[in-house]
Amino acid sequence: MQPATDPWPDRPVFDGVFGATANPLRLIYMIGAVWRLSQMRPAGVQILEVGSWCGASALAWGEAIDLYFGGKGKITCVDAWQPYVDLEANSGRADRDMDAALVRGEAFEVFRHNIGFLPAGIDVEIRNGWSGEILPALQPDAYDLVYIDADHTYDAVKSDIENGTRLVRPGGIICGDDLERQAGSLDLSILNDRPSLDKYYDADLDVVYHPGVSKAVDEFFGPVSAWSGFWAMQKTPDGWMPLSLEGMAPHIPRHLHPQSLMGLKALLMQEGIL
Repeated sequence: MQPATDPWPDRPVFDGVFGATANPLRLIYMIGAVWRLSQMRPAGVQILEVGSWCGASALAWGEAIDLYFGGKGKITCVDAWQPYVDLEANSGRADRDMDAALVRGEAFEVFRHNIGFLPAGIDVEIRNGWSGEILPALQPDAYDLVYIDADHTYDAVKSDIENGTRLVRPGGIICGDDLERQAGSLDLSILNDRPSLDKYYDADLDVVYHPGVSKAVDEFFGPVSAWSGFWAMQKTPDGWMPLSLEGMAPHIPRHLHPQSLMGLKALLMQEGIL
């Protein structure tokens, strides 16, 4: 497959594998987290994104900064854009397609194309490398929001949380993706034999979830605030507390593919926020 940037230079590209990780409903809650920050600190916002793939989340952050902070903010995107999934333990078609896009350098090329559609004036810093090497070198308490959505294996998520929490300012938010189920409702012993497992289908629960995310989040925070797979906690002088999105007005990102909009309003109504 050739990179999709040339045929469609006038719009962001999230066709096929390039949009594989973009969950439309979660993007809305992500924007809601920035809205919540704007209630507390309206002057500007610093966002650190750990795991960027092809830029769907970066565009959502940018739109939220434009909407709630008047475009005053910065997004720092950390990603190696290199193969990272153990294909022996994770042999699904999506895993293979994403791995191939990384090998060919397409994911980074499409990311660079897509962030060109950020609202004018929003600063973006690209830190190309592994989060375990980059995050420890960043300034403590420098970010209003840290978002974790990189390698979903247990060890990687644990490392990103430990490093990320140090970087959040008091009153700020740490959040992440792919918490489909919290640990209290799961049997996570599957990770004992398959530590490099990315996602898992539980036939008894009839759900696909990311066991490494569930385990790492629970070990650090216990139960967290979560909405359809997006989770978040707020930093206080005494530790961490659940984040409230009460009063959030749902904002649908402009960059969503038309197909993604099909049924989205129904989901929002099901969630009780529309």
